[in-house]
Amino acid sequence: MTGLGGAAGPPWVVVHRTEQRMSRMVGYARAACATFVVIPLFGWDRLRHPWLAVLIVVAAATEASWFASRAWRGPDRLSRRLVLTDVAFCVALMLVGSRAAQPHERNKLMTELVPFSLVASAGVGFGLGLGLLAVAAVAILMAAWSLAVLPDVSLKLGSDLLGFALWYVVAMLIARELRMLSMATAAAQDAARAAGRVAVEQEREAESLRQREITHREIHDYLLPIVDHVAGGGTPSPALVREARRGAQRARRIIMDPRGLEPRVLDGDGGDGGGGDGGDGGGTPAPGETGFEAMMSAVVDTFADEGLALVPFVAIQGEPPAPVCEALVAATREALRNVVRHSAGVDEVSLFVDGDAGAVLVVVRDRGVGFDPATVRPGGGMSGSYQAVRRHGGQVLVTGQPGGGV
Repeated sequence: MTGLGGAAGPPWVVVHRTEQRMSRMVGYARAACATFVVIPLFGWDRLRHPWLAVLIVVAAATEASWFASRAWRGPDRLSRRLVLTDVAFCVALMLVGSRAAQPHERNKLMTELVPFSLVASAGVGFGLGLGLLAVAAVAILMAAWSLAVLPDVSLKLGSDLLGFALWYVVAMLIARELRMLSMATAAAQDAARAAGRVAVEQEREAESLRQREITHREIHDYLLPIVDHVAGGGTPSPALVREARRGAQRARRIIMDPRGLEPRVLDGDGGDGGGGDGGDGGGTPAPGETGFEAMMSAVVDTFADEGLALVPFVAIQGEPPAPVCEALVAATREALRNVVRHSAGVDEVSLFVDGDAGAVLVVVRDRGVGFDPATVRPGGGMSGSYQAVRRHGGQVLVTGQPGGGV
């Protein structure tokens, strides 16, 4: 297992940081274990070459400082050169340092060289992972200590050699777990960034679709009826003039900023100061009416101005979300507009609106000429406004029969 040495880009910075931390962990261990080589000096009178022991202490302290500095300031992981240099130093330290004691006491007096050298074995596990070079480096450390204590060979030598092997294996396993964890974290962060980009794109698409729906609704519900009336040679009535003025005001507003046509401003604020004709909301809300109820009441007033015999029942106990209100109002206007166009002077049209913040039922019923919905393909305003209702979790049901109304 060699880990990852590059990949320090933003999505994988956690892998880079993990490699740095593992390198510094080995540096801490090297600096701390350098203190062990001082212990043989306490047996000064029993040493064969005490000044050699002093030289070993100085060399170990110098190498530990150098190693810790390189591990702290170096690249994002333990480099192969740094690890192998440390192994070579420990081999020399054990072979030369053990000569400071009498031959029959090397394994006893100089055994403190082992903790210092075990760090080299751990460095191999962290830096080189599993491979022939790593196994060979650990084997050289074990062989060097075996030669260093000759002829003082005892059962303790077996535990020392086992220590070299275990430090290497445990360090390698710890490094593997840390790398796997860091890569999983980096992958999760990368996936989260990708999901965030998708969410932003979806939000943009949803907003674009909403703007198209607003434009579609404004043209279809407010401008086309006026154009159709004029094109048909109809006489401009006061109601049509008011509707034309409202349509012009709304057209200017949508050209300036479609987001300004929020649902409550759209049909519930009683106008924007466009004279004394009711503004652009299609009617002034009754006292106590706000939000969705006011929007529906404004729709009723608009079609009453056009002469539609509309019998409304509007009872809203809570306020649905604004996008839902907007979709329902648009669909209701479309249904009533179809009544005006196709019912051939129906005597009475019923509008039933009932619901709360969680659910709303809207029923538009006429008793006109009727038609068979199975033989008619939805189009025009129906395809847009009804699709918006479905997108917000609603359902649209059209029932009717020839001669029986819709």
